[in-house]
Amino acid sequence: MKYRIVPLTVIGSALACLAAALSMQEPTSRKDQVETIRRMLMELHANDEFTGSVLVAQAGIVIYRDAIASPPNDARQLLTSPSNIASLAKAFTAMAVMMLAERGRLSYDDLVARHVPELAGATPGITIRHLLTHTSGIPDVGDLGIDRPGLRERDVVDAVRTHHARFARPGLRYRYSNAGYVILAMAVENASGRTFDGFLQSAIFDPLGMNNTRPEGGPRKPEETKGDGGLVSTVDDLLKWDQALASEKLVRAKTFTEALVPAKVAEGESTYGFGWNVVQSGGAPYMWHQGNSGGQRAFIGRRLGDRITVIILTSGNSRRIEIADAIVNIIHGRPFDPPKLSIGRRLLVAIDAQGIDAAVALYQQQRTTAGTRYDFSEPELNGLGYTLLDKGRNADAIRVFELNVRQFPSSSNAFDSLGDALLRSGRRVEAAQAYSRALELDPSNVNVRSKLLQLK
Repeated sequence: MKYRIVPLTVIGSALACLAAALSMQEPTSRKDQVETIRRMLMELHANDEFTGSVLVAQAGIVIYRDAIASPPNDARQLLTSPSNIASLAKAFTAMAVMMLAERGRLSYDDLVARHVPELAGATPGITIRHLLTHTSGIPDVGDLGIDRPGLRERDVVDAVRTHHARFARPGLRYRYSNAGYVILAMAVENASGRTFDGFLQSAIFDPLGMNNTRPEGGPRKPEETKGDGGLVSTVDDLLKWDQALASEKLVRAKTFTEALVPAKVAEGESTYGFGWNVVQSGGAPYMWHQGNSGGQRAFIGRRLGDRITVIILTSGNSRRIEIADAIVNIIHGRPFDPPKLSIGRRLLVAIDAQGIDAAVALYQQQRTTAGTRYDFSEPELNGLGYTLLDKGRNADAIRVFELNVRQFPSSSNAFDSLGDALLRSGRRVEAAQAYSRALELDPSNVNVRSKLLQLK
């Protein structure tokens, strides 16, 4: 499955001193804190690690609000231009469901088929609550084999009806699913008697004065997917959203408190409530969500204990969670570490300059010696592999994906990606072997199953 990284530029020598320059500083005054935050973001921007807008508030009072871009005129425009918030839209979908629940139009424990009759017989035992918490067993659109531009609601319904017999039972485990939130938006329309976007506009955006929050590209057609993303907003509008959540403007406090309780699952664990990841931080809930759409990225984190909110809208694959954590430590005057650097970016530079063998050797060397300086997670190599594949450099991409499956031998996604590269290179037998291993690791990945059937 594809994780993308943005095309990269050469990383300067300043990377070597970034950690030393920023970590373990303890700014004291508010002015020092603001300057430290900006310096951290500027250092990241200078090394292609951040371009975007950041707003930081405490108890609703703005501490930091700025955009980092080149040239400076772009920064000023960036701060007020709506940007795609992608999966941050799920919190609005969840809020719509909560508002309708308070009005008695639906219940969290209603069966999905009651509100989306097109799915009658294909969603046995699945409730609205399961969809809200990503515990329905319905795979994401990529695993359903329908991750494509112009996806329609009908495509999601047809995929669920076709493959439902292979889904995990509801409540078994957490599994992030954009498809589930598309179905939730359909349920909102059924229960409210309004279009989904019309309901959001009249019930949330207009009352809160969120004048720059709307569907991307204008009004959406009835058959277009909604609920999982597709909204644009600004950091200022998202602060209005943040403040509404701290009040009872939209739903009662008791209703919202229930949204902050992660789902209980039979296997593994979950930190997802209703439209938010929720963990404990400093003895109080910390709500957060990321969003990825094309080249745009979004983040919002709300710490309910110290009431610090961090909102980030960027272009490129910035380390939003790490940036937010560093900002919180700066505000508290605590030592902080700068965000990790992208090993994928570093390796792409090495591949272009010295070839794939040198890059693989560099990866192994850095993994041994670089400590926490670089991000060595699975998506780093996966994204690099697809970047190479998109450039037609299939042999290099295969080497990267092979490295990834060695590093993450229990990842279904890593083997799925290797299979894609092998298949594109005409190595059908080896592709089938990779896909078979991916299916062994995740039997509910219907997309991999379909690829295997096509190969046979």
